[in-house]
Amino acid sequence: MPSKADVRWRPSIRSWLLSFAFCLLTFALNSASQFATPRGKVTFGDGTVVTVELATTPDAQQRGLMFRKSLGEREGMLFVFATPDFRPFWMQNCVIPLDIIWVDEASTIVSIAESVPPCRMPGCEPPCASNDCPQYPPREGTKAKYVVEVQAGFSKAHKVAVGQKIKIDGVKIP
Repeated sequence: MPSKADVRWRPSIRSWLLSFAFCLLTFALNSASQFATPRGKVTFGDGTVVTVELATTPDAQQRGLMFRKSLGEREGMLFVFATPDFRPFWMQNCVIPLDIIWVDEASTIVSIAESVPPCRMPGCEPPCASNDCPQYPPREGTKAKYVVEVQAGFSKAHKVAVGQKIKIDGVKIP
């Protein structure tokens, strides 16, 4: 029988796999947080809170929700602009229908486009990269500082209406 001095600990395959998995998970979490999209919260009149990705730069605003295959019921995107302006949107490279909600500087909803479909052009199914995709403007004469995109049907389900106020949290206002 070997003495204690002769017996050495040998790692099993299981312990190697667990160590490897731990290292991989640690790396993945650190990498993901490096590239995570900043988030905020938008509270609508009925108290529903939507977690929104923030689109505060021209690149993020141009990309928007392109190529997304799904969007949760309480998820969306908040476009934050430096100044209020008339801001038509389009659905180029979008795969899912959306509600688009334009909001002024006072956090008042000024226009809503419900269930806006993805761009479909002859010979081009979503995602369609055509520059001929139609634009969806807000009501004439409105100026928006913010635009919220949420799952199609959200506005109807939550009775979102022009003139209602929203509350925006977690957003550094430019």
